[in-house]
Amino acid sequence: MSEHREWRLLCGGLVVTDLAVYASALVAGAHVSEHLWPAAHRSWEHARFTLTLLPAVPVIFASQGVYRPQNLLAGTREYAAVFRACTYVLVVAIIGSFALRADVSREWLMVSWVLSTVLVGVARFGVRRIVYRLRRRGLFIRRVLLLGADAQAMVMARRLMSPASGLEVVGVLDDYLPVGAELAGGFRVLGTSARLAQIAGRTRADEVIVVPQALPWESLQRLMAAGAALDGLRMHLLGGFYDLLATGVQLSMLTIRKVVLTPVEAAVKRAVDLVVATGLLVLLAPVVALEVGSLAIRGGPLIERNRVHGRHTRQFDLFTLPSRGLTQSVLVRKLPSLVNVLLGQLSIVGPHPIAAGGTVQGSAGRLTTIRPGLTGLWRQSDDPAEQLLLDLYYVRGYSLWSDLQILFDRVRVRVVRPTGRRERIRTLTGEPVRLVTATPRDGVEHVIGEQGVM
Repeated sequence: MSEHREWRLLCGGLVVTDLAVYASALVAGAHVSEHLWPAAHRSWEHARFTLTLLPAVPVIFASQGVYRPQNLLAGTREYAAVFRACTYVLVVAIIGSFALRADVSREWLMVSWVLSTVLVGVARFGVRRIVYRLRRRGLFIRRVLLLGADAQAMVMARRLMSPASGLEVVGVLDDYLPVGAELAGGFRVLGTSARLAQIAGRTRADEVIVVPQALPWESLQRLMAAGAALDGLRMHLLGGFYDLLATGVQLSMLTIRKVVLTPVEAAVKRAVDLVVATGLLVLLAPVVALEVGSLAIRGGPLIERNRVHGRHTRQFDLFTLPSRGLTQSVLVRKLPSLVNVLLGQLSIVGPHPIAAGGTVQGSAGRLTTIRPGLTGLWRQSDDPAEQLLLDLYYVRGYSLWSDLQILFDRVRVRVVRPTGRRERIRTLTGEPVRLVTATPRDGVEHVIGEQGVM
């Protein structure tokens, strides 16, 4: 059985298990609330609402990363995802009860939330025990390549090979030692970092851990530029050496997120695009009609078409109004671009649209894995290199809340406080962010350090 099939079967089994356990929690919650609050018990209404709510459970669980391989069997990270998912189901249930005017007791919903959180967590603990036993037979093992062959890499290799880790180091890549060189612990050098993709395919590796100080700076730059585009291979950067000396401390690694959205993120983002674009077109239709009428009287083209690269570098015409109309407002001139949003060529928030006519390379090319945006963090700068930095930060840290925050900030700047001040990047958690940029000259990403929050 292939590893990918193993994880797919595990995820499918967890979906069925979560549904069964959550349904049991709802039924048990009904019995508990019946005994504690007899006046609030409504058997038929609770049963009908349960059937309505259950289809949303796996969708909400998936949106919280409960079925992501990197969260499965990951201890507290998996349980935290379960807690968030159960809490979001509770919120959806409360909102749904009002929207459907369902006569269900709030006591039942609260008791069911507590029971579902506990029971799903217990079920996940039981699944983990079963998977740990299966690992002794070679199942559910993730194959790892190490990039770098210094002492820290060997400490990492020995810790990763522990039975509880679920990882197997299949080889080491190094730019200093010859191919075939034997290392401590019985590992061998399989090649250089430049041959990562080929060796990963040959060894069927799923993850690669980079030891930055064990590689030349040029190799590290190349890996950072290519890491987010390696299909089927997750890349991690190893943290400081002193973390490895502390007993019981988990290995400190930074995972490089691919410049692509998950199916759930893409679906939610598309839904927001359709709602916002439709609402703005309906609301501002009189403004567009007045502007087009003015342009028709003055003569000339009514719509300007700018050829740009879209998703996967497919070119399309970006619609805008000419600048000779009644108003010189950039916001009004961009209103026809909402048609591009409805056509699926553009997103409300996204990376900077890249003009057609040239070759899209480097980090800018990887940003075309998602739709360009009518607005975005790139609006905060006029410098192309800095715009690329902002776009990379946006995509790798994407969330629905970041889209809403960007839209709120743009409205505040344009309408409430239209000043020329450029705003700094913020994170929703209030933490400093580590930014990675690429220069147009070499197309290679460079770490530029940390930037604080506003």
